[in-house]
Amino acid sequence: MFTLILPVAGKSSRFPDMRPKWLLTMPDGKLMIEKSIEYIDLSRFSRIVIVCLKEHLEEYASKENLIDSFKKSTGYVPDLVELEEPTSSQSETIAKAIELAGISGAFFIKDCDNIFKCEPQEKNTIATIDLNSIDLVDAKNKSYVDADSLGFISNIVEKQVISNQFCCGGYGFSSAESFVNAYKSIESENEVYISHIVYYMLLKGEEFSVTKASDYTDWGTLREYRHYCRKHITLFCDVDGVLLKNGSKFSENGWKTAVIERNIAKIRSLQDAGLLYLVLTSSRPVSEEEYTVDTLKKSGVRVDRCLFGLPHTRRYLINDYSPTNPYPSAVAINLQRDSEQLDIFFDD
Repeated sequence: MFTLILPVAGKSSRFPDMRPKWLLTMPDGKLMIEKSIEYIDLSRFSRIVIVCLKEHLEEYASKENLIDSFKKSTGYVPDLVELEEPTSSQSETIAKAIELAGISGAFFIKDCDNIFKCEPQEKNTIATIDLNSIDLVDAKNKSYVDADSLGFISNIVEKQVISNQFCCGGYGFSSAESFVNAYKSIESENEVYISHIVYYMLLKGEEFSVTKASDYTDWGTLREYRHYCRKHITLFCDVDGVLLKNGSKFSENGWKTAVIERNIAKIRSLQDAGLLYLVLTSSRPVSEEEYTVDTLKKSGVRVDRCLFGLPHTRRYLINDYSPTNPYPSAVAINLQRDSEQLDIFFDD
């Protein structure tokens, strides 16, 4: 048995006046907990266990809806462990999950407020990221490891930079029983981090190795979550005079006009980075939709939706804002017709 444990039984105090962060909606519509395991090969596991607070399910999402959403997103049905009270630490959460869900053998813990690529293994291991390889991270809130040239860990320290390798939120243990025994041996009123469990087991002679991870993004604080979400945009973009030279039914070439390459290049770069959902708006007749989409496709731009046949009028975009989608949630850009300045407005 190899079990994936997703612990989400915390109070989520860093995200005030919102749903628990693991139930927040990401830009692509997935829940944070679903997005967090997007890079993990779930077929490696014989079981997936979500450990959450019963009050969170009662207030924000029913058990049935959560399981249905998770299955649609990942293709797998999780087991739920519902705790009556918040735990004092992630280690306690894992220990309770092992007991209540009857978990045995090897397991892998994956934090649900970040995303990264790695290959979980059925052994004692810690997924790490090189601190120098990423742009935005709250370095002081991470745990760090020292490892030898073979990748075996000699030390692990909480919230103290002792190397450039920090623990990114993936921990493998070869034995659920060994984890519980270690937790019970150091259990106290103070918060017991996973790093404390690992350090205790190292002192007892157990070996842990490093699993190198990549493509890491952190959503652990509201600042990091908003930073990630703000990079993703839905763009309602006019066609004539913005992406294609302005056309009309009275022009010599009608609606068959050339692309504005500099503006196209900016749209293409945002799409290549996975940050843009493109909705075309135009007063062009609906009959010109296919030609327009094909023309943009030849320039490497994907059109997600079209709104053609609109009146030739000013356009207003009205959108609500909230703590998860803060003000301003709607932005207007006005370009002079056929200009090549779209990239200037997006560089911010």
